[in-house]
Amino acid sequence: MSLPAPTPHTLTLADVSLRIWTWGKPSSPPIVLVHGWGDTGASFAAVAASLQEDFYLIAPDLRGYGESPCSAKAYWFPEYLRDLDAVLDAITGHAAITLVGHSMGGNVCGIYAGARPARIASLVLLEGFGMPETTPSDAPGRYQRWLDQQHTPPQLRDFADEATLLKHLARLAPAASAEVLAQVLPCWAVPLPNGAWRLRMDPAHKSVNATMYRRTEAAACWRATTAPVTLVAGSASDYMARFHGMDPMADAASHYAQATCHMLDGASHMMHWEQPEVVAALIRAAARRARD
Repeated sequence: MSLPAPTPHTLTLADVSLRIWTWGKPSSPPIVLVHGWGDTGASFAAVAASLQEDFYLIAPDLRGYGESPCSAKAYWFPEYLRDLDAVLDAITGHAAITLVGHSMGGNVCGIYAGARPARIASLVLLEGFGMPETTPSDAPGRYQRWLDQQHTPPQLRDFADEATLLKHLARLAPAASAEVLAQVLPCWAVPLPNGAWRLRMDPAHKSVNATMYRRTEAAACWRATTAPVTLVAGSASDYMARFHGMDPMADAASHYAQATCHMLDGASHMMHWEQPEVVAALIRAAARRARD
């Protein structure tokens, strides 16, 4: 499988310019791909390889990730919804689309599909099933951490060399091919004059959000979604364990009117790197289902 190079575009908003990556022909049915925390739209190349002949793949870098510059001292989740809304306005218009989100991007897409149900014909969530519920008792410690970070902002570590960064990527996706990891590496980081590599993301993304996460609010958006939903998890992922006994995929599915669940055998959280053809096949099926 040859990994296709995406075409870069820039979308200028009032407060930030977003980098957008595309594959395929603009005349083809659109599929929008939204990356996770620390990731970039360009790392969907292996998935796009299987879809670009039949679809127009659109993958933005959310603000402060990849080649989209930093926008502020802090980031608030609704800003990602605004970024996605602007991308659809500019590229797909008001046509209903197939929307795909991975991890944090899945959380963005899951909420967006409930806020703008008419714009989504089919929804695919790759381990983007919300986050563990917070409780009021978490508030004092959370606010304390937020205040502390105003004095000492979080930082990201640089990687000593290309080999060290590749080892890091391989730990994130143990089953990914060398070809995929080599493509992801320059999407994720930029080389420095001293030979080290620096991640293409704003360290402010590591800051704790002062706003408590309420899963019940996300679930209300899931219930407002009218499109059929495909939920995908990896059997070798650590994602499910973060929920301390709750099955987040089953819980999310219970709120959607039309949900289908898939477990990818041997896949980790970065399933779009490890099993891109399988992920692409699920996306293709979801897109076809939207047209039927």
